[in-house]
Amino acid sequence: MSRPIDAAATLVGWINHTATDPNERTIAGGTTVKLSTPLDAADVFTFVASHPGHAAAVTFTLEVAPELLNGTMGTWVQAAEVAIPAGGGRVEAPLNGGNLAVAPADADDVGAYSVVFVRCLMTNPSDVTVAPAGAYAGLTF
Repeated sequence: MSRPIDAAATLVGWINHTATDPNERTIAGGTTVKLSTPLDAADVFTFVASHPGHAAAVTFTLEVAPELLNGTMGTWVQAAEVAIPAGGGRVEAPLNGGNLAVAPADADDVGAYSVVFVRCLMTNPSDVTVAPAGAYAGLTF
């Protein structure tokens, strides 16, 4: 039986404090986030990206990596990519956890459900760590 991912996981943008994360802060693009539930164990989840407007179009790339059997992080692989025009907007891309694959080099070093590391890279702006003001990317069930 598959399990849902955390109710919401912010990958880029502002987060308020929660019961499990007492710090209010802005998460920059490219920041590694470790989920408590493996994505490859979820039937479906949604990659959400938005920004209110920017000088150029912004592409949000969702990357995932497995936790290897020795507890370290495996190789990043692209799971989804969405583009939002300069005028801004919001895109919701539904994904099936069972369709996620690990890098071939990691295939013999992972358990049944292991994809727990995620990050979101952004292009245009050229610095993938700087989001347009008000940009958001995250995962939700």
